Amino acid sequence: MSGLSGRRILIAEDEILLAMALEELLRDAGCEQFATATRVDDALEKIRTWRPDIATLDLNLRGQQAFPVADALDDDGVPFVIVSAYSHNSIPARHSARPFVGKPFRPDLLVQTLCGLLAPPVPRIDVR
Repeated sequence: MSGLSGRRILIAEDEILLAMALEELLRDAGCEQFATATRVDDALEKIRTWRPDIATLDLNLRGQQAFPVADALDDDGVPFVIVSAYSHNSIPARHSARPFVGKPFRPDLLVQTLCGLLAPPVPRIDVR
């Protein structure tokens, strides 16, 4: 069973064919519930009303920077991965440590990154 099984995933992506490909990839990885947002205001509404477990976030949604979406996800404690063709250097400090997958990407890398965000933390063992 995948770490994505039964999870609610928000796909914030304005390229509809890529959003469809992401949905298919994530469905193959065990996801069953999706919401796709192509605009910043759509994504913010879905975060508020649908409450995803995890998200993928393109940095540019129909010509608008998606940093308000990143802020809303962070404020709500929703883990997310930035999936973008933009440089990692364009990310504000608040989100610079977020997982970043550059476009084009390997599908297995994106799934692995998402699963890693949902995995429980490994307990530290003190061996002194």
